[in-house]
Amino acid sequence: MNAEPDEDAALARTLAAADAVLRQHVPDADGWCLGCSALWGRLVLIEQCTQRRWAAAVHAGYGGERRTSPE
Repeated sequence: MNAEPDEDAALARTLAAADAVLRQHVPDADGWCLGCSALWGRLVLIEQCTQRRWAAAVHAGYGGERRTSPE
């Protein structure tokens, strides 16, 4: 278990935010990001969506929903 409970809570909040971004920023049938369109009215190809890239990097670094907490 981590010695700093606040760090565990911060990581959990970050992973939850990344999960929410990945649920919202998905491609439409033509490859445009639905999250960017809905939130900001911007047309962004899913490969260029910076929010999705950030969330994917968080998942790559910390495991996202597949991460298991050490006990």
